[in-house]
Amino acid sequence: MEQCIYTKDGIPVYSYLNPHLHSFSLCLYVKAGPLYEAEEENGMAHLLEHAVIRSVDRRMEGGLYPLLDRLGLSLGGATYKEFVQFYVSGAVRHWKEAVDIFVRLLDPLSLSAKELDVEKKRVEAEIREYGGRKTLEARTEREVWKGTSLMRPITGTKKRLKTYGLAELERFREGFLARENLFFYVTGRCGEEGISYLKEQLDKREFGRSGEVRKNMAPVPEVFFHRTGKPVAAKGDDTEVAIAFDVDTSRYSDAQLSLFFDMIFTGDNCPFYQEMSEKTGYIYSYGEQFERYRNIGSLQVSYQVSPGKLLASFKKAVDIFEELKKKPGDLSYVRSIYLDNGELQLDDAAELNWNRAYDCHILEEPYGDIEARKKAFRQVTEEQMRQMAREIFRTGNMTVIVRGRKKQIPKKKLAAQMERLGS
Repeated sequence: MEQCIYTKDGIPVYSYLNPHLHSFSLCLYVKAGPLYEAEEENGMAHLLEHAVIRSVDRRMEGGLYPLLDRLGLSLGGATYKEFVQFYVSGAVRHWKEAVDIFVRLLDPLSLSAKELDVEKKRVEAEIREYGGRKTLEARTEREVWKGTSLMRPITGTKKRLKTYGLAELERFREGFLARENLFFYVTGRCGEEGISYLKEQLDKREFGRSGEVRKNMAPVPEVFFHRTGKPVAAKGDDTEVAIAFDVDTSRYSDAQLSLFFDMIFTGDNCPFYQEMSEKTGYIYSYGEQFERYRNIGSLQVSYQVSPGKLLASFKKAVDIFEELKKKPGDLSYVRSIYLDNGELQLDDAAELNWNRAYDCHILEEPYGDIEARKKAFRQVTEEQMRQMAREIFRTGNMTVIVRGRKKQIPKKKLAAQMERLGS
């Protein structure tokens, strides 16, 4: 069962403990990222994620990484569109040392301009390694979230990174750590004494107020739910396809949305894998994601295909979406992830931490414990899946981007297939 205590500044410290493990996971979650960034500060949260860890190392006179290695601790961070996660994990015998290191992330920045420049170069290398704005993923984001902050990259751009100085980053940090928009989560093995020690250390820090409680509500693009029904062609060396559907997530429960996604894309028995790969060999693998916010979301899949099989593969994908309107898959094939295997996440402190934080305190789903979550997934019916397919798989919800040699992309024929889904 999840427990919660509050620091003197009213910041929640959640815990879902397992005394049978030997490890712990301690995380800080901050509601930040492109969803909440103005255009002139795009990428600031991600740069700050990098900078605060370097700042801790500087305050420790270069002793951070030797200490982490000696204690077998893992420390890091990750930035998403709607939150930033900092984490530390390791053996429970080093809990206090881990807490002492972790709370240093909350201190004011202690960096030279030269050190900040090194972090900027590391972010630029990250942008380069992931392809920057030229990838299919980046183009899909720009089309799906056109005209909103969500179309901007998590990393920011190289050009904008160059404009950020230490003073500006420190001002951003103060708002970033506003008490209304952050929480801590502890999973794995850690007793009441350990939680009390964490609270003692957090109570020594001061947290400001922003006056704004961030609710994870996405800005709705003007084109949402009434797309043109025309594919977007982009120049590329390989032939790649991205398909996205707008979703009104406020209409469905978390369990319905999760099972709907899994029913289509997850596991060796799912229709997308069976029809697109196993039975036809059009593709070998695909990338799938469900970008979700409390009010709207985007259900996405992408794959690479030979130019000669582009149209046939796209027709098969539309066939899958159309068939699900008539006969959704057997939910027993995907429900086991949440029912039979529901307790398996207790064996992995880091996975449990992320799942609990995201489900219950980012998406704000009311799961008091794993049993409550399992109950919600048991109640979902195949008829609900069929109705969701009818509401979601519509031409007006559909974005299609095809990268390749533009002259070889049959845009009119692809548009004709899109129209099959109806309005």
